[in-house]
Amino acid sequence: MRGAAAAIALPLGALALASMAAMPAEADAPWWQLAGFAGQTVSRVAVVQGRVTALVAGRPVVQTEDGFAAAAAPPPLPAAQVTVRARTWSISAAGEVLVSSDGHSPSRDPGSPDLGAGAHLIAAPLATPGVVIAVSTSGTVWRRSSDGGWSVSLALLPATLVTGTPGVTGLAAFSTIEVSAVVYLGTDGYGTLLTSDGGDDWVRADPGLPDGVLGLAADPVGADPAIWAATTEGLYVHRLQAIPSIPNYSGGSLTGKWLATIALGLGVILLAGIALVAWSRRWPVARGDKSPT
Repeated sequence: MRGAAAAIALPLGALALASMAAMPAEADAPWWQLAGFAGQTVSRVAVVQGRVTALVAGRPVVQTEDGFAAAAAPPPLPAAQVTVRARTWSISAAGEVLVSSDGHSPSRDPGSPDLGAGAHLIAAPLATPGVVIAVSTSGTVWRRSSDGGWSVSLALLPATLVTGTPGVTGLAAFSTIEVSAVVYLGTDGYGTLLTSDGGDDWVRADPGLPDGVLGLAADPVGADPAIWAATTEGLYVHRLQAIPSIPNYSGGSLTGKWLATIALGLGVILLAGIALVAWSRRWPVARGDKSPT
């Protein structure tokens, strides 16, 4: 009995640790601020001619001096191209990454991946020439280094056994002003992530932000450049700081979430195995004629 109790306690302990590790991250101070439409789904955000436009519960709105007002047209979908100085990277309808320089016809960027038909997320910061981040239709994040080589940058794992792998919903970077080398990535399960080294490393950057991010937009206008996030619970903004450090917060590690999911899966498998063994002992398999004794 003691062995059985210990065998049951182990997966239960794993389940408890998993639930603790999967708790929402809590920051010492919010990094993102709610800009409006609390509790409403903001499905899209863009910066058009210096003004923030968004799609709130299916209604287009535009930023004004007094807040937001109804707009004549919804914000445009993210453009599947980015221009940095004299070079433009774009994603073709077939999912190929193309590059053109000084107005020449675009051609396949050497070594670039096939992102899949319909891929459209691509970003490149002006502060790191040659660095490009692009997302495939499968959710794999690719990076182009400054020397032109392409490689996998990030492949998200499931957040939980129930919700599955979050989708990548947005990319944002400052491609017109040399204010930051950071590329921001939005997901519908991990909030936002960022990389400041061209995609070598990614960290969560979502204190104060809901997990469900549906779109991102960089706003280079004005004295305070900002990143806007369309989420399932409103429109949020992060304004760049002189020292753009992320506040300390617990539970923000992607590794912790992934380990929690693995622990939960192992716990479920172990519990199922124990139940199967107990059932088989309680109900032995029927046998044929017994051998004489």
